[in-house]
Amino acid sequence: MNHATVLVVEDEIIVGMDIMKTLESMHYHPICAVCNADEAIFKAHEFLPDVILMDIGIPGTVDGLGAAQIIRDELDIPVIFVTAYGDDAIIEKAKRVHPYGYVLKPIRERDLKISIDLALSRKSREMQDRKRGTPALPTGTVYKPDEATGAYTSLSDIRSLFLKGFFKDVVLFLYSNTEVKEQVFTSFIERSLNARGDVLFAYSLSRAHKVFLQEIQKGKIRICRMKSGELQPLKKTLSDYSERSGSTDPVPLRIIIDFSERHNPDDLQASVDQVIALRDAGVPVSGIIALAVGTCEDSLISVLSQKIPNMVVATSRGTLISSADQSFPLESLSYLPQSVVDETVKKVLEPVVLSLLEKPISGHDILEEIRGRYNISVPKARVYMQLYALQKRGYLSVSTVGKSKVYAPTESGKKHIRQKLDEFKSTFHHILAEMADKKTGNNNSWEKRE
Repeated sequence: MNHATVLVVEDEIIVGMDIMKTLESMHYHPICAVCNADEAIFKAHEFLPDVILMDIGIPGTVDGLGAAQIIRDELDIPVIFVTAYGDDAIIEKAKRVHPYGYVLKPIRERDLKISIDLALSRKSREMQDRKRGTPALPTGTVYKPDEATGAYTSLSDIRSLFLKGFFKDVVLFLYSNTEVKEQVFTSFIERSLNARGDVLFAYSLSRAHKVFLQEIQKGKIRICRMKSGELQPLKKTLSDYSERSGSTDPVPLRIIIDFSERHNPDDLQASVDQVIALRDAGVPVSGIIALAVGTCEDSLISVLSQKIPNMVVATSRGTLISSADQSFPLESLSYLPQSVVDETVKKVLEPVVLSLLEKPISGHDILEEIRGRYNISVPKARVYMQLYALQKRGYLSVSTVGKSKVYAPTESGKKHIRQKLDEFKSTFHHILAEMADKKTGNNNSWEKRE
């Protein structure tokens, strides 16, 4: 059975639901149906589907062609266009985005299945070819200066060094950003394959295993799919490994168990208890038990952190925080509704962009950083207008790296950025201080300070 995940982008709700039902009947796993380009881009980043069915004539900041181009550039996910228009002009425009297929409405089930299977096959070959070749830096790589050399190093390299700790014990991994999750999983699997022992990858929604299809076929990686919250396959798989506990020289077991969907809390805890029981019985178990923060209650995280004291929290793109406390300090974290973050960041975008210009960075990477930090997408034009204005005033220099323009502050630009950020900080402080004074009834506080 084919369990490929599919995102449906269709502005007609009834048509979108029909496509979802058709996909289910063909044993694919439709994630959701969205009806505009902006939501399509957001959901693609959130779920990282295996393939996207995209209507060309959808509303939004861009149309289906523009959304496909953004998704291709930023996520490299296969897009199949589904449209009622088959004239040459539309097809020529579609070809510029390099789609993985083109299906005309009304949709025939056989045509849709062939297009999806061909797209998945092509993508699999591309990933295998990429793996055999010299890997390029991932799209949207964040750079950090090396203290010794001053050179800029990929954050993925830093993350790989950090992941060595996962081989010592079982780690509880909490994430909200699926891109970070996929990079962590891929890096862990790569290192596991170079060490003695078995590798188990249990997941609900993930694409990490797609990079290792040959290793899976050869039996080097055991896959366990937890579909629609069903944990019985995982429990059966872990029971198979429990038979090793009596061996004098048990084979090490390296695991990734990704609870990316909602599961029954009791069943989830029971599965975690099985892993702990394996370890306590003498089986060398290490690896990752991952939870998507939005799919589980704080009380469940607190209980699991008692069982697995080693914890890693992916707070945003490229940011990993490790905790070895005996309990998860939920009371030390504060939360803001996403709607509040969206509104605030979009209204004060200038200081957000300026704060990212302390190092060489492309416009694309600025958009990625904003999306990773605040979980929102902002119009490209707003960011590039700021960059153009700063460049025109001599505050930014521009160089070309590959196909990307990289912006770096000049000496006068550094002073300007620091000054502007200080001005924003002082302004916000003044506003907040005034609000605090009014709340306490001290209306003359600023006169007293003067």
